[in-house]
Parts: sequence; structure tokens; C-alpha cells
Amino acid sequence: MDVDSRLIEIFYEIYRHKSVSKAASFLGTGQSTLSIGLNKLREHFNNPLFVRVGNVMEPTDLANDIYPITVDFLNNLKLINQYNLDFDPKTSNYEFKISMTDISHLVLLPKLINYLREHAPNIRLRIVPIDADTPAKMAEGKIDLAIGFIPQIEAGFYQQTLFKQEYTVICSPFHPRLTHHVLTHEDYCRELHIDILATGGHYIIGNELQKLGVNRNVLMQLPGYLGVGPIIKYTDAVATVPLYLSKFLESRGDIKIFKPPYSFSKYSVKQHWHSRSHNNSNVEWLRKICFELFSEYESTGQM
Repeated sequence: MDVDSRLIEIFYEIYRHKSVSKAASFLGTGQSTLSIGLNKLREHFNNPLFVRVGNVMEPTDLANDIYPITVDFLNNLKLINQYNLDFDPKTSNYEFKISMTDISHLVLLPKLINYLREHAPNIRLRIVPIDADTPAKMAEGKIDLAIGFIPQIEAGFYQQTLFKQEYTVICSPFHPRLTHHVLTHEDYCRELHIDILATGGHYIIGNELQKLGVNRNVLMQLPGYLGVGPIIKYTDAVATVPLYLSKFLESRGDIKIFKPPYSFSKYSVKQHWHSRSHNNSNVEWLRKICFELFSEYESTGQM
């Protein structure tokens, strides 16, 4: 007996819910249908796959081994079912998987969402962070597009520059010492710093300051940029952050912006995609929209 996609889906839902009745309810079918499917799977694998422990169907070792394979199969099947050579954004309900930084959540995502609501109302987004696994996930087709500064992406990927970023120093508008308009080297070294361990940015700032022989007095390290605004607003610490984040925070009245006392290198924010999706009409459409929406940041410098 061959195992078809329906039987794999039955296995997946029983594994996920640890219950035949809950899996049947989720799939909208009768419990007897799932029991018949489970018996077919048990016969095929010559293994019970699930054993009842109390009120829970616990997987056997073989079921635990099979489960990751079923997840990959069902994800790929979903991609096949959603793929359309004649992609029509007005009618498509495709879910794009985009990897981006937390700054992009604030600066880029609202504009993209507003565009989609008007021009592609059924399109959905799944946003995931940029991390060390991003290139591998793109190669596996689990991420359609990555937007940001991602130096770890190398061969097998395409890239397109959207805009340039530069760094600013921010502090509270009520900072007790930084009341002047120019930030000096002495100011920068004296003040307490919030360091952000975000992809790309921490790497750039750390290298630049090391070259200059500047040691910051770091009060706190954050895993990302989202919390830096309130911390800076209500303390006397400072932070070195990308321009577009500082502009966003300034527009809310949360912070004061200084030009750094050093010439930090600019870097390019790009969109990246794997060669496997280069000719996919849906991803091609998304790349075109992102370029049209975001490439203007470099020329306008506006939020």
C-alpha cells in the first residue's frame, strides 16, 4: 500500500493533537475515517505509531522519526497548491514569508501592509526574524524574501539594494547634560550606552569603534531595537542606531538626534532571494513592489 497525502495529513494531525477525536474535528471529518486511516498507516509501517497513555495518544519512536518528514512534505505540498504561474495579486491568497529586522517592522511594514490592503487584499504575510538560519531557510523555500543588512548571505542568492543606512546617536529630549547641538568625542565616551545586539548593526558599530580605539561605557545590551526608544526617552543613556529608526522615534517626540562624532561607514539595506525562487511570478511581484515602495528612502530621507 502506498501512503498518499491524505494519510500523511491524518498522521500529522493526530501527532499534533495527540488525539484521534481532536484531529478528526480539526480536519472536519468523522472519527471513524481517521481510525481507518490510522490503521492503514500502522499496517504500512508495521508499527502502532501511537499508543494510548491515559487520554493521550503518545507517538512511538518511529512516529517521532517520521514526523519531521511529514512536516516538510505538507509544507512543500502547500507551496505547490499555492503556486500559480499566472499570479494575480488581486485574487491570490498566497502567504508570503518575509525575513526582516525589527526596525523594518516599524519603518517598512506599515507601508507594505497599506499597499497590499489596497492592491492585493487577500495576500497574507508571515514575518520572521533575520538570524543565522535565514540563508538555509531561503534555500529550502521556507522564506520568500529577506530584507535588511545580511552579510552572511553569499553564493546562490540574488540581491538588490533598496537604500543606504547611516548611524545616528540618540538621547532623551530631557537629557541633563546633552543640551547642546553637537555631540563631541568626549560626550560620546562619557555617557552610558545602550548596545543593541541586532543582526548587522552591532557588527558594524563594534568594528568601527574598535578601529577608532573608542570604548563605550555600556550600561545595557538589548537583543533588538524595539525597546530602545522608551529606554532612551526615560533615562540619561544614549544609543547608536540607524537613521530611519531615529527619525521614526523623533517623529513621536521620544528622542533627540545627534550626528555621531565619528564617520561611521554607511551600509546598504537590500532585498535578498534565493535562485530557486528567482523566476517565481509571485515572488517576482513582491520584489518589484518592495523596490517601488522602499527604494525611495535613500533619495528622500523621509519616514
